[in-house]
Amino acid sequence: MKSQSVFEQGTSATSEELRETVAAARERQRLRYGTNYTNAIVPVKLFEEKVAFSPAQLARIEAASFEENLSSRSTLKILRLARTIADVRNEDTVSDAAVDEALAWKISAAAAQNSLMR
Repeated sequence: MKSQSVFEQGTSATSEELRETVAAARERQRLRYGTNYTNAIVPVKLFEEKVAFSPAQLARIEAASFEENLSSRSTLKILRLARTIADVRNEDTVSDAAVDEALAWKISAAAAQNSLMR
């Protein structure tokens, strides 16, 4: 599923299709962690044990976090978001596209927050 701006025109998924996609992604997460955890709430240690990123992906996230002056907490959120995007796309591993999308979302959110604090 490709993210879409609320301002873009075109066809989009129905509420029922979105509900099914989210339910399937959450089920993938529960199976991965062996409990009722989702990527958003799984303890960091268990997340690190169960989710693998390539060295290139980690380097890209680290470089972007440094460039954007993001905190360690924000960097962890990028990792969790990338895994969630991959789950929604029904991917077994985290793709570079999922990492890029997570970075784009987090960096745009950080920029918006910084503009509000001026």
